Amino acid sequence: MKNITSKDFEAFESEYRKEEKEILALISDANGAAACFFESWATSQYFWAYVDIASNELKKGDGRINWLISEEDMQKYGMSYPHYFKNGVVYRLKVRELIDQTVPEGRLPSYYNRFMLVNIIEENVHNDDLLAVLAEYRKPVTITDKAMGEFFLDKNLSLFNGKINWCGKSVSVSLEVNINSKGTWTKAMKVLRSLHDNQEEQDVDFRTFITEQLVDSANDWRVEDDTKEITKKDFADRISLSELSITSSGEYTAYYDDDDIFANHAITVNGSIKNGMESANLAG
Repeated sequence: MKNITSKDFEAFESEYRKEEKEILALISDANGAAACFFESWATSQYFWAYVDIASNELKKGDGRINWLISEEDMQKYGMSYPHYFKNGVVYRLKVRELIDQTVPEGRLPSYYNRFMLVNIIEENVHNDDLLAVLAEYRKPVTITDKAMGEFFLDKNLSLFNGKINWCGKSVSVSLEVNINSKGTWTKAMKVLRSLHDNQEEQDVDFRTFITEQLVDSANDWRVEDDTKEITKKDFADRISLSELSITSSGEYTAYYDDDDIFANHAITVNGSIKNGMESANLAG
């Protein structure tokens, strides 16, 4: 590894206790992450659960294994360097525990369930408790609605994904939830059901709103000066819903295909059940 400045390392390790301990960590299926840390990079690998070896206590819950790499190594090898943890594998690690584990409002608990990696002692460790967590985590989770169909949980992204029939067309749906709170599943489905049950009226409202916001821009995008002007009716008739993204707090983004009006850029409508439609923009 390239050298990391002593100033960067001292700042990084100051967040962790001096004492070292050993844990068994079950690495999750989620990709790692990295954030710029002065002149270096603080990198993270996510885990689903760990066992404190000293107490033999199993502790479930998302967390992170952190280490520091240089800018040069980051650019050359990527954020997984030099450890390249494998998904779904149990590792015996020597680590240092985070000093302040208080979770402030608006931050994910997993950010404060983290350890500074000292070194990897062993890979592919067999532990029945952690393997049971792995098996449970990888069980498929679905929600079935009689009118709308089946939705499958992507635990790594905290999303339920599925398809619904919308005005005779198959439309992709993603529901953003807290995987540990089934109340958020119910709320997100309630938002989707509200849109779905009123889809004919809602689709007209979406199209009308987009048209009012973007028809002038649509005409500005015409390739040739002699291209026929796009009327509001033409515009509204040509666009079609392709995807809905919904949160459990009642917010939504509707994605409309542009029928090449904007060179195949998606059109998005952002809003909420409470406040209605708020903005229409081009995406991509």
